[in-house]
Amino acid sequence: RPDGKYMVVSGKLDTHVSVYSFEKIQAAIKAGKFESKDPYGIPVIGMKEALHVQVPLGLGPLHTQYDSKACVAYTSLYVDSQVAKWNFCEGKVLDKISVHYNIGHLMTMEGDSTKPAGKYLVALNKLAIDRFVPVGPLHPQNHQLIDISNDKMQLLYDMPLPLGEPHYVVAIDAKKLKPGVRYKVGTDSRTDKPHPGAVRAGEEKTERKGNKVTVWGTLIRSHITPETIEAEVGDEVTIHLTNLERAQDETHGFTVSTYNLHASVEPGKTVTVKFKADKEGVYPYYCTYFCS
Repeated sequence: RPDGKYMVVSGKLDTHVSVYSFEKIQAAIKAGKFESKDPYGIPVIGMKEALHVQVPLGLGPLHTQYDSKACVAYTSLYVDSQVAKWNFCEGKVLDKISVHYNIGHLMTMEGDSTKPAGKYLVALNKLAIDRFVPVGPLHPQNHQLIDISNDKMQLLYDMPLPLGEPHYVVAIDAKKLKPGVRYKVGTDSRTDKPHPGAVRAGEEKTERKGNKVTVWGTLIRSHITPETIEAEVGDEVTIHLTNLERAQDETHGFTVSTYNLHASVEPGKTVTVKFKADKEGVYPYYCTYFCS
């Protein structure tokens, strides 16, 4: 596990991973052992003065994270499509496992903290190719779960995710999270403060000032209040909507047909949507998520 004694540096164009000693760096600074200065005048320490060990891991070392075991690290090898398990104190490779394909970043459990949890690693591969049923030119990317609890790594599971390329992620113990189940009724989720457009059941209303129509409405299972909104062509319409649900996970959605707007309204949350009524006709507004 990281102990503050070393720095691990790698780059895809070099097969080696370099481990630098923080103690040696401090000693070189104290002794004034610099080999040059950079263009901005910053002193440069010679590599040999600071290097602890250099390890040939493979082709394209990219990202390193750490195990709960002392001195054990895991580095992605982009060109080799592998993960290398190695000892950064002794400078030796312990194991390798092939992944599918062209891994970029990787993630061990709490692996970039001072107290990694170990046990599992996720390979964030840039290519999936033949691992999943093809769905078109854009393939889901392959995230592979690997067991690192023993001396030899073991592939456990392939998980497709619909994105072009995965990047840096972290994992923490779920017990550390204390998420809210619902908002206080009338909360603006962007500020975590009361929304000025919030109303309770029975307080719904519609007001017109010139060409501006403002609606204060509510959402509850199977019902949007008010049921109708009247506006004239050219009016600017503002709708404040409060989800009155108190039950967990009862999120409502809201949209107005053809007006290209949408709101996700979690329990207790108040949102505001705006549009210009620029077309004559009747346009349904309705719930797009959990509605009844």
